Amino acid sequence: MSTPESDAVQSVEDLIAALAEARAAMMAAEKSMRRGLAKAKKGTDVAAALAEARPSGTRDAINEAMTKIEQCRHEARLKVFALALDQGMSIGALARAWGFSRQLAARYAKEAREGT
Repeated sequence: MSTPESDAVQSVEDLIAALAEARAAMMAAEKSMRRGLAKAKKGTDVAAALAEARPSGTRDAINEAMTKIEQCRHEARLKVFALALDQGMSIGALARAWGFSRQLAARYAKEAREGT
């Protein structure tokens, strides 16, 4: 049986995993772009440099990774908000802790309460 605590922990672990996946996708993109750039610096034509860099594949991987981060980040915020509210933390304190407006914190609090 899940608890608010275990749900919050799992959602943060999911966010950490999504961040690691994005980092790997960005590192692969960087490596690919460096190969293409090295070819371009040696005088290779643009078509060959682009073929080496494979921008469409790296773009898709990065876009997918960033989408997953956004989804996981939103879910983690909701779960942490729900837990914090259950433990008596105020919306104002949550806003200060997360570094955004009280209005945005109120929206997260509302969504978190509706999801529980």
